[in-house]
Amino acid sequence: MYYVKGRAFKTISTALLVVAMVFGCLGVAYGQANVSLKAGDTAKTTTNLNLRAGASMESKVLMVAAKGTQVVIEANSNDWYKVSLANGKAGFMHGRYLVKVEGALAPVAEVKQPVPAQTKQPLPKVESTMVLATTTSTQDTGLLDVLVPAFDKKYGVTTKVIAVGTGEAIEMGKQGNADVILVHARASEDQFVASGYGINRKDVMYNYFFLVGPKDDPAKVSDTKDAETAMKKIADTNSKFVSRGDQSGTHKKELTIWDKYKLKPQGSKWYMESGQGMGATLTMASEMGAYTLVDSGTWYKFADKVELKVVLQGDPILFNPYGVIAVNPEKYSNLSKNAAAAFVDFITSEEGQKIIGDFKANGQQLFVPDAKK
Repeated sequence: MYYVKGRAFKTISTALLVVAMVFGCLGVAYGQANVSLKAGDTAKTTTNLNLRAGASMESKVLMVAAKGTQVVIEANSNDWYKVSLANGKAGFMHGRYLVKVEGALAPVAEVKQPVPAQTKQPLPKVESTMVLATTTSTQDTGLLDVLVPAFDKKYGVTTKVIAVGTGEAIEMGKQGNADVILVHARASEDQFVASGYGINRKDVMYNYFFLVGPKDDPAKVSDTKDAETAMKKIADTNSKFVSRGDQSGTHKKELTIWDKYKLKPQGSKWYMESGQGMGATLTMASEMGAYTLVDSGTWYKFADKVELKVVLQGDPILFNPYGVIAVNPEKYSNLSKNAAAAFVDFITSEEGQKIIGDFKANGQQLFVPDAKK
């Protein structure tokens, strides 16, 4: 006699057959991949089973199909099968939980996952005052007149805005004279962070630089396609050009373009530096019949106040992104670090980005919100 699971059998062959049947059932029960499935077969799930976006356990779960859900096999990828469901959804399921069935697809029963209760996060406790150092373009356009009050009201902060060139704003951060900076010179921003002065830099928005000049365009810049050629024509014709000359983001961009042709206009009679903000520089260029570089936001705000026109736009080098950076509180103990962190969060939040996107002047959108999720 031979015994299997408490039952007696007279022959070895009969006992082995039973053992094989037992372990075969265990194999199905414990999820060996069903290798018999092929494209076009109908199968069903042997348990509640994830439908995933890809053939791996790390792929996103699209839905959870209830036990017994029928699927059509579309393709095989190792132990995974690409499947489609009767509700039109498609994805990948692991083959160990699928068995072949005959007949048409049955309706899909989806397991609804419980939605965790949403708890409202308390607003951070922030300091009562904060200093924001920023570029003149954010001030001259009027954007800060709507953005900062919204932040102050939400967090109970009184923000002091200091609008200077980007270079000076960054220097204020280095000296601990600002809590947060909003600027537009990416290379300088990255250096500010790399040197340990700034933390948590975030993209905020962008616009573009325009080359503007007299309406008769004496250097014939309008005939050019790129900024480098345009600037060289201005230099070659000794046409007047007014530079910010203040290490602002606009000035840094201008110097980058001159450098393309290894031109050094400083000291030339036709080249002047205003040492002032963008609005004042535009006014000066208009009065002198000169060319200048301006961000599109400030241009749209001032275009009807000056005797200038856009002579060049659209060159990729004229892209103008803005970033916000909290000054590193480990450098200075007196910083309003919580208020600065709150401002970074606010200006990149859905609320702050909407304020930026909705802000217009003379019917033109001045900045495009660009915070990354």
